[in-house]
Amino acid sequence: MLWWLRELLACFRFLSITGHDSFWRSKRVYELVLPASFATLGLVLFELQHALFADDFLSKLSGSLFQFMVFVVPFHLAALAAVATFARGGLDEQLKGVAAQLKVWSNADNSFSFQTLTLRQYTCLLFGYLCSIGIAFILVYVISTGINFALLLGSWSDRITSITVFALLFFLAHYGTLSIYAITFLFDKVNGIDPP
Repeated sequence: MLWWLRELLACFRFLSITGHDSFWRSKRVYELVLPASFATLGLVLFELQHALFADDFLSKLSGSLFQFMVFVVPFHLAALAAVATFARGGLDEQLKGVAAQLKVWSNADNSFSFQTLTLRQYTCLLFGYLCSIGIAFILVYVISTGINFALLLGSWSDRITSITVFALLFFLAHYGTLSIYAITFLFDKVNGIDPP
């Protein structure tokens, strides 16, 4: 992989964090299960009860998500900066009560190994991921607003509309769930650190 692409995609390392818990007790529930359930339910309602939705539902949903991202990405960026630079010893200790590991390459051993993350590393990866996907959404939205998709897609337009509705609902639920998780995680873990 190209070095610059690997650097740009480093923000997605949060998704590869694993632990010892089962799938249903892991962060995968926040990342995948809840968002997929929400998006599937929304898409079924959109397909079966189309009259419940405005004619320009897709443009309103994407526009509202854009405004939400413009508001919330700076918050996550500030949280990332605060956690990354906050001088508190407990932040550099391993997470308590959970095993968060990241698969990393070791040049010395010429192999992969699992690194147990500290509270600071885990939190920085979480907020960095949220910032990155928020910025990616903003860029995709800005670029896509100038494209005539009806002309470009032709007869595929209806099918792509359904896929787009699912993708937007999944993104909304994914981002929202992980944002709530990040806030409660900070309250639970950071405030639980004993002062020195």
